Amino acid sequence: MKNNTITLNPFSFLKKNLGKIALTTLILGSSFNTNAQIIHKEERFIDDYKWKLGLSVNSINMNFEKSDPLKISNLEAIPSKFSLGYEFVENLSIEAAFSFNKLKPGAYINGDLLDTNKDVYTFSGSLLYSLGGLFNIPVVDPYVKAGIGYLSLGKRNYTTGDFGGGINFWLADFGFMNNYRYPVEAWYKRFGINIEAMAKKNITNSTAQGSHVQFSAGVFYAF
Repeated sequence: MKNNTITLNPFSFLKKNLGKIALTTLILGSSFNTNAQIIHKEERFIDDYKWKLGLSVNSINMNFEKSDPLKISNLEAIPSKFSLGYEFVENLSIEAAFSFNKLKPGAYINGDLLDTNKDVYTFSGSLLYSLGGLFNIPVVDPYVKAGIGYLSLGKRNYTTGDFGGGINFWLADFGFMNNYRYPVEAWYKRFGINIEAMAKKNITNSTAQGSHVQFSAGVFYAF
């Protein structure tokens, strides 16, 4: 049965909660980095690695409600999001990302209870701006991100406006990698951890169908 009282506003959710997500992640990162040497972006590597390949797990909330904003409709336990980015100007990158999820009976989409499986595929092209690079923040690399996406929800397709942000943690910045400096740049030191939250709003029409919030966490490699 459809619930007509649901209000979907993923952009408002991220605006209100992205700061909390960033602060929580920063505290978590600091706890792992108590004894770490403070490394700034400009000191990280000799070479300037322009490409970044990411692999993540992701969860989606397609039943967005103010009363329960963090309730997720689906969580994929296997790698379900892939991204490839290229920094074409200092601190500014272009990124393509693809993700998939499977909603199962019992899940909700904007108040509608599903009674069959429904596949969800997203593809997006975004601009990503590194705040860590702009302000030369040590240890963590927060960023903001916006773009246009494509969403396949069962047999329906939508265009989405995407906005959000995240934080990168480079392994080279942590204490156990403190021997990374010149002249050695081992390949494994170019790995990192990424946490991200993105709002994807249906801009195809005025309905809320297809709009959702996506959370992801995974690893990346710079080359």
